[in-house]
Amino acid sequence: MIANSPRPLTQVLEALRLKYKWVVSYEDPQFTAPQDLIAAQGRGDDHMQLPSGGIFNVDFPGGAGPDEEKTLRAVVDAYNHSKNPGRFEVRQIPQGDFYVVGTGANDEKGHIASQPVVLDTLVALAAADRTITDTLNLICQQVSSQTHIQVTIGVSPRSLLDHTNVKIGGKAEPARDLIVEAVGATKKPVYWHLLFDPKSKGYYLDIHAAHLQ
Repeated sequence: MIANSPRPLTQVLEALRLKYKWVVSYEDPQFTAPQDLIAAQGRGDDHMQLPSGGIFNVDFPGGAGPDEEKTLRAVVDAYNHSKNPGRFEVRQIPQGDFYVVGTGANDEKGHIASQPVVLDTLVALAAADRTITDTLNLICQQVSSQTHIQVTIGVSPRSLLDHTNVKIGGKAEPARDLIVEAVGATKKPVYWHLLFDPKSKGYYLDIHAAHLQ
């Protein structure tokens, strides 16, 4: 499989979703070093930058039903040995879903450095019945406050999230777990892309409803 984009891993994950119905969320590390960034072309903003990803070629066993975990780990391992920006790992939550999480990128000296993972931040919400959108906004506000890295909801299926309620809260849990619980109230396959914006040095949490038919 060959990908070619500023974020080639997301392109590969999208291809796997379309081919095998795998719904895998993705989280950027913080891309701040010059070698990890490139000026966006034709975007109408001379100061806009994107990750400096490009061509990524990965081979893995095909067939009608390859093992999801082995395939994802092979893809991420191949990516981490490529010259594309960022370093990632595959994680699995108890519910069985997989996540490709950014864990490092180049520092100002051009060396790969580990980074705290933003959605690992422990968040405590007061238990209340809220829309999913309101719940996600509260989670993002808590993460932003604790990490001093702005996290904002980006694109989302508002007609679904604004009209579905969820009641979560109580003990402190990783933000990712709370997001999983919140979007799980839709009873539909939902995933996210947490994308780093080099200009603001913050994140946009894009929520997507997967269409698996």
